[in-house]
Amino acid sequence: MSREQQQHKIEVHVAGICFRETENDIEVLIVKRQDSRRLYPGKWECGGGQVYIGENFEEAIGRQIKEELGIVIDRVLVFGTYEIETLELEQKKIPGMKFVCFWHSYVNGKNPVIDEREHSEWKWQSINNLSEIDFISSIEREIMIGWEFYSNNKNIFGKI
Repeated sequence: MSREQQQHKIEVHVAGICFRETENDIEVLIVKRQDSRRLYPGKWECGGGQVYIGENFEEAIGRQIKEELGIVIDRVLVFGTYEIETLELEQKKIPGMKFVCFWHSYVNGKNPVIDEREHSEWKWQSINNLSEIDFISSIEREIMIGWEFYSNNKNIFGKI
């Protein structure tokens, strides 16, 4: 049997974190998952999802952020990998890539627009008040790691 005949189909994800700087604060765009979602119902996250066949990671995160949040991103920076434990599914772990997303506009020209099949609300949340949000486990920590990564490399990557 050839290598190609032995390939396995797996689900792979991407996750993106969008920051904005105001005069007095640093904020992150977060969304609340619908209560009807199978994984992590009612929990807050930053956006992302499956990589489709034929997409690379950058194309996938661009599509996901646009579909889920109504934001057009310019470029992304990888700052790590992650895995989602899914013991109840056949694929017990879903691997993923984490990105800081540099965005330049809203699809509607005014504000984020969420996909209401997936999310019930959105907000720009101060990174100083993340502990008051009911995030999916480890998302708060990932936001801070993403911000630290961006902050340490601002001179190389430009301003949000």
